[in-house]
Amino acid sequence: MNRRRFLTGSVAGAAGVAAFGLRGNAQAPAGQAPAARGGQGRGQVAGGAVPQIGNPGTPAMVPPWKLQRVSLMQLNFRSVLIPANGTPNPNQTLTILDLPKVYVDAYGIHNIEFQHSDIIQVETDPNYIKQLKAKLDEYKMTMTQVNLEIGTVEAMSGADAAGRAKGIEHIKQWIDICSQLGCRRIMLNQQQAQLTKERRTDAVAFMKAAADAARPKGIMISVETRGAAGGDELVKNIGMKPWEFMIGIIKDAGANSNVDIGNVGASNQQELNDCIKAWFPYSSGNMHIKSSPNWDIGEAVRFTEGLGYKGRYSIEVGAYAGLRMVYNQILANVKNQFEDKKA
Repeated sequence: MNRRRFLTGSVAGAAGVAAFGLRGNAQAPAGQAPAARGGQGRGQVAGGAVPQIGNPGTPAMVPPWKLQRVSLMQLNFRSVLIPANGTPNPNQTLTILDLPKVYVDAYGIHNIEFQHSDIIQVETDPNYIKQLKAKLDEYKMTMTQVNLEIGTVEAMSGADAAGRAKGIEHIKQWIDICSQLGCRRIMLNQQQAQLTKERRTDAVAFMKAAADAARPKGIMISVETRGAAGGDELVKNIGMKPWEFMIGIIKDAGANSNVDIGNVGASNQQELNDCIKAWFPYSSGNMHIKSSPNWDIGEAVRFTEGLGYKGRYSIEVGAYAGLRMVYNQILANVKNQFEDKKA
C-alpha cells in the first residue's frame, strides 16, 4: 500500500500550515471548521514528556458520541515517532506507547488504527503485546484496526500459490494478535495493480479463507478502495474500475469493505459518492478520510451519514499538522450515534 504518498505535504504546504498558525493555537469549534482542502504541512515538536505536536489544542466541545465516531491513524504521527532502526531526528521524540496520551489529551479521541509494520514487534515479543495492551487500557483506548501491508507475493492477487498460502498463515498470526489486543478489524492490501481477471478466483478463495479464520474470533477482514491502482491497462483487463471489480470479490468471499476516499481515484464528488454507496453494504464500520481538491470532506461525510452509516471515520493525513482541519470537518457533519458493527 505504501501508505501513503497521497497528500504527503510539500514545501509550499508546510509554509501554508505555518502561516495558518497550526502550532500553539486552540482549534475552532467543530461547527466553524475551515474547509479541509489541499495539502497539509508539517508541525513542530515542543518540549515536555509527551510533546505537544501539530497544534493539538484541546478536545472539541462536542457530545461524546461524536468523538466516538472518529479514529486517528497512527500513521499520521510517523514523522515524530522514534524509528525502530537508525538515529532519530530532533522531531522524533515519541514512541508508539506515547500516542494514547496524545490522542486523549489533545483530541479527546479513544480510537487508534495501526500500521502493522510500526508494531511489528508483536509478531515476536509476547511481552510487547502486553505492554501495548496495558497502555491502551490505561487510556481507555480501542485499537480499531490494523492495516496489514502484505507484500506482492503474499497478497490475494499473487500468482504463486505457495506465496498466497504463506499470506493466509500471516493473517492467521495477526488474527491471534488482534484478539489479544481487542482489535476487531484487519485490513489487507490486495495489491490491486496485479489483481486481474485471471487472479479473481484465487483472490476470492484467499479472502474467504481469511474471513472464515477471523470470524470465530469476532474479527472482520476487509480491503480498501484502490480505484487508481493499475492504470488503464488494468481497467481494460477487468472491464470496469478497480473499486467496482473489488466489490464482487468482497461479496463472493463474505468479507468486508473499508472505503478510503483518498484511494478511490474519484475525479469529482459524484464519482466518490457512487463508490461510497456501492461499498456501504459490506462496510466493516471503518472508513478512511483524507482531503482532496476534487471533492469536499464535509459533503462526503454528510452523504455517508445519509446512507445510515454509524461507524468510524479514521483520519489519514500526510502530515499531522493537517489533522485538526479534517477532525473539525468530520465532527461538524456527523449526525448518527455511534454503533459498532458486529462481525
